[in-house]
Amino acid sequence: MHALFAALLLLAATEGRPARKVSRDPRTQGLGHSCKQNSDCKHRGQRCLKESDANGKPKEQGLCVLPCASFEAGTTKVVPGAPVDVSKKAKKPPPRCPPKYQCRTAGAGVPIDICVKE
Repeated sequence: MHALFAALLLLAATEGRPARKVSRDPRTQGLGHSCKQNSDCKHRGQRCLKESDANGKPKEQGLCVLPCASFEAGTTKVVPGAPVDVSKKAKKPPPRCPPKYQCRTAGAGVPIDICVKE
């Protein structure tokens, strides 16, 4: 009896709430779609990565991928002779990929560092 009452109470509590739409990073929309050039990808940060066959000949179609940000992105350049700020106020570099994505280094047929889903 108590379990039935608790289930009805839980059901009534969830009906009143509108479903929340999960916000998505615009850079990750359209990853993996086929493309022929960079402008075919949905975000300007994405690149059209061409595949090649076993003989090394590039295929006509490619995939939209998101390159990882460089290690130096968002950091201040070091000038010889200038003081270096080592306080806690110094900015940490931004992440190389969006949340829930990891940076896969170049190699094994991939020419650039790309962000892949975890």
